[in-house]
Amino acid sequence: MKLLSNEVTLLLTSFLFVTSSQARVNNGKFWHVTDLHLDFYYDDTKTDPNAVCPSSFGEDTVDAGPFGDYRCDSPWRLVQSAINAMKNIEGDPDFILWTGDDTLHTSDEDKYLGTELVLETIRNLTDLIKGTFPNTTVHACLGNHDYHHKSQIPPGPSYILSNVAEYWKDWMTEGQFQMFNSTGQYSVEIATKVNLISLNTNVWYTSNHGVDGTGDPGGYFKWFENQLQQARTDSTKIYVIGHVPPGHFELVDYKYWYYPSYNERYVDIIKRYSDVIIGQFFGHHHTDTFRMFYDENNKAVSNLLIAPGVTPWMTTLPGAKDGANNPGVRLFEYDVATMVPTDYVQYYLNLPDANKNGKANWLEEYRATSAFDLPDLTTSSWDALSKRLASADVLDKTSDDTKMLQKFSEINSVSYNFATCDKQCQLNQVCAVRELDYGKYKTCVSGGVTLVPVFYSLLFLCALLSIFML
Repeated sequence: MKLLSNEVTLLLTSFLFVTSSQARVNNGKFWHVTDLHLDFYYDDTKTDPNAVCPSSFGEDTVDAGPFGDYRCDSPWRLVQSAINAMKNIEGDPDFILWTGDDTLHTSDEDKYLGTELVLETIRNLTDLIKGTFPNTTVHACLGNHDYHHKSQIPPGPSYILSNVAEYWKDWMTEGQFQMFNSTGQYSVEIATKVNLISLNTNVWYTSNHGVDGTGDPGGYFKWFENQLQQARTDSTKIYVIGHVPPGHFELVDYKYWYYPSYNERYVDIIKRYSDVIIGQFFGHHHTDTFRMFYDENNKAVSNLLIAPGVTPWMTTLPGAKDGANNPGVRLFEYDVATMVPTDYVQYYLNLPDANKNGKANWLEEYRATSAFDLPDLTTSSWDALSKRLASADVLDKTSDDTKMLQKFSEINSVSYNFATCDKQCQLNQVCAVRELDYGKYKTCVSGGVTLVPVFYSLLFLCALLSIFML
């Protein structure tokens, strides 16, 4: 009997070992890093808090330390610590996504920046990433701050674009290099029957005055559609990366990013080709959030994940309250057989602690499936989360949905802002997540429609009817 027990134990141990080994074999990993925003003027030894960094826009930087300040963009030491943390946590990823915005925010670009300083910043960051991950391919895209003047990226070739193409040439084939050199976007095969499309979404940005919000600048939408149509024809799946996402910024009422017609076209493309898209990865916000795409029947068909930035910089957009964040980097896990993302772990740096201790201790902030009670990262799972956030009664602090909304709000700032998420906070967060259409968002955030999904109301009515019929 004892022998049998030992045999069972041995068999169980062997089974668990094989199962865990198989899970590791089927599980790939990649990093997503975004919005580094290097402020090479940063100097925390300055006695005048207004002189610590030009990215503070003259605001006091009373908490400045070696790793930065919430009023400033990233000092070099912070950027180094982020890339080194990625190496220490997972030093052999399958690839890295780098979704743009490398230079500092400033109200005086001609004084603190310029074409050559923009290029020097991008080159230094490229060298840092290449030196830290010499054997890893990086799939990158431009941010609106990767140009001089910021956001004025033209559709087509430019001096800055051709130089950046040279910096990133080692990560591309000749064909991809030529495409990026002339447009700032490209497509690359990242696995069998899986391609990655890197978009130059800056040409659709409302702050880009080189376009007027009409037509199809540079034919970028048409190229995107052609890539997706070819993928469908070839039974290929698609990752999409970009910097500026569609929709609204959740910290400010009515702040949208794309020109209206460009937003409408992007959303329409995603809805029409949702069958081939298995991931959308963006930055720009500096916050941690996601976006949903729904078809005409209000069925969720796609989602877009927005990773938080490395910069802790507090946004100066009018209406934003305490809009800073702790620095963050994100490690995705995916099924190597399908390339479908299955989970991610968000890592962050507690900035005050790092400054106090003189050491950058990057920690796990949360695991997506655990923190949000998700079975996986499929569109249906993110849709279910958005409905929980929408149905939360902010007056009922004991409700599980209200607790989830509060957690989501805190995670949105990378564990920086722990203020109670009130009704307006809920409106801003949920409407930005669920309503990419500008008109529907406006109605939603103004409180013109209930946040609780229609089907919940129908379920309630059905329950009442069943009671009366008893």
